[in-house]
Amino acid sequence: MSIPTPAKAATSKPDPLTPGLIVVLAMLSAFTPLSIDMYLPAFPSIRAEFSASASQVQLSLSAFMLAFGFGQIVYGPLGDHFGRKPVLLTGIVLYLAATLACALAANPTQLIVLRIVQGLAAAAAPVMARTMIRDLAERDRAAQVMSILMACVSIAPMTPPLIGSQVMAFFGWRAIFFALAAFGVVAFLAAALRLPETLKPEMRGPLAFGGIVGRFAELLSTRLFMGYALTTGFLFGAMFSFVSVSSLVLIEIYGLTPTQFGAVFASTVVAMTIGSIVNSRFTRRVGAPVMLRRAVRAPAIVGLLLIVCGIVEHLTGALGWVPFALASMGLITSMSFIASNATACALQAYPHMAGAAASLLGVVQFGCGSLFGATVGLMLSGSALPMALMMGAGGILSYLAHRVMVRG
Repeated sequence: MSIPTPAKAATSKPDPLTPGLIVVLAMLSAFTPLSIDMYLPAFPSIRAEFSASASQVQLSLSAFMLAFGFGQIVYGPLGDHFGRKPVLLTGIVLYLAATLACALAANPTQLIVLRIVQGLAAAAAPVMARTMIRDLAERDRAAQVMSILMACVSIAPMTPPLIGSQVMAFFGWRAIFFALAAFGVVAFLAAALRLPETLKPEMRGPLAFGGIVGRFAELLSTRLFMGYALTTGFLFGAMFSFVSVSSLVLIEIYGLTPTQFGAVFASTVVAMTIGSIVNSRFTRRVGAPVMLRRAVRAPAIVGLLLIVCGIVEHLTGALGWVPFALASMGLITSMSFIASNATACALQAYPHMAGAAASLLGVVQFGCGSLFGATVGLMLSGSALPMALMMGAGGILSYLAHRVMVRG
C-alpha cells in the first residue's frame, strides 16, 4: 500500500492579480475615458450657454488631456518614494474637488482652467494602476492583464456618451460633472478598501530632484523604451483627434443627433473592446513583442485610407459620414493590440523605477494626444478633412516609430 504524497500545487505561487484586484485597477484606469467621453455630447450645449466658439469648447478637452498627460510625470516618482496607495488616494480626492468645481463654472475660461486642475488630479489613478501591474507581474502576464483592463476601460466610454446625453437632456450639462464626482467617490472607496500596497520597501526610490531627473534622462535616452512610447503615443494622437472633434463633425457638420452620435461612438468602443479580449487571449501564447509587431501594420493601412477619404470628401462631398466612422473604428480598434503590449514591453526592464517609467509613458501618450487634439481643433473648418488628416498621420507615424526604433 503506497503512502499518499502531498499535492504539488504549493510549488507554484498564486497569481497576485486576482479578478477582484483587476476590477479595481480597471475602475482606476477608467478615470480618463469617463472624464473625456461623458461630456462630449454636451459640446454644442456648452457652446450655446457660454456663447463660446467651437475652438474654446474643444480647448476644454485639450486642456484636460494636456494636463493629464504632463501631470503623470509627477505621480510616478512620488509613487516610487511614498508608495502607490497614498499617492493614488490623494489624487482621487483632488479629482473630486476639481470635478465638483467644473460643475459650477461660470464661463468658458473658468471651465478650461478647472479642467486643467481636473486633468492633473486624474493622472494619479491610471499611473498607479499601471505601476501596480508591473509590481505584481512580468511582461506577458502584465500585457494580458493590461489587455483585460483595456477591454474594461473600452466599455467605460461606450455608455457615457449615451448616459451623458440623457443626463444633459433632463438635468443640463452641469449634471454630467456631478455624475463623474459620484464615480470618483466609488473609486476612492474601492481603492482604499481593496488595494494592497505593492511597492516593496527595498524598491523605494529617493525623492531628490537630481535622482528623478536622472531616471527620466535614462529613459529618454533609451531608444527601445522611446520606440515603444512613441508607437503608442502617435496612436493616442490619432485616437484623440477623433475624440476631440468627432462630436462637432458628426453633429454639427453631418447633422446627427447627440443620441445618434453616442451610438456611433459606442459601436467604435465595442470593436475596441472585442479587440482587447482577443489580444488578451493570444498574448500569453505568442508573446507581447510578436503581437505588437503584427498589429502595427493596421493603423498605417487604415490611416492612409482615412487621408484618401478625407481628401475625396473635401473635394466632392460625395462620401458622407459613414466611411469616416468605419475607418475610425478600424484605427481605434488597433489600439487594443498595440497599447497594452507596447506598455508591457516598455516597463519590463525597469522594476526599480516602474513609477517613473509608467509616468513617462503616460506623458508621451497624452502629450501626443493633446497635441493632435489641439491641432485638429484649430484646423476644423466645416469638413471632416482635418480629422481624417490627423488620424491618418497618427496611424502612419505609429507604424514608423515601431519599425525604425523598435525593430530597426
